[in-house]
Amino acid sequence: MIELSQTDLRDVIETIWETTLGMDVLGPEGSIPPPARGSYCGCVQITGGFTGAVMVSVSDRMARRVAGAMLETPLEAVTLSDLCDALGEIANMTGGSVKALLPGPSQLSLPSVVSGTAFTVNTPGASIIQEVAFQVLGEQILVHVFEAQGLSPL
Repeated sequence: MIELSQTDLRDVIETIWETTLGMDVLGPEGSIPPPARGSYCGCVQITGGFTGAVMVSVSDRMARRVAGAMLETPLEAVTLSDLCDALGEIANMTGGSVKALLPGPSQLSLPSVVSGTAFTVNTPGASIIQEVAFQVLGEQILVHVFEAQGLSPL
């Protein structure tokens, strides 16, 4: 199993959210709000020297805020397509930064985004090697890094 430190993953998250979105990241210390019922999950797969996936999960409201910040658009004008594009890009940036910390060479897939209420995203044959929960604007954000165990690319 590959080692990926929480410190390295937190540094990646803080850089992306603070630099790209202008949103302050608070760590998991203290009270983190529970996950939202309606949420979005952006995912990219990594194949090559490392095979796995990176998932970023946010609430519907946070996905709207991310899209508004990325597109410099009022929240009420953000479309479903905007939400998916923005969260896909955040997943892509997170996956690319994580990929740089892992054995290579590796490639990233195009991002996928799923949404709904009470859904589950599974990565069969993979295990979580790192996860971080943090807060942005009072909402919980979850990032999971999975590693495939002895399988062909996800």
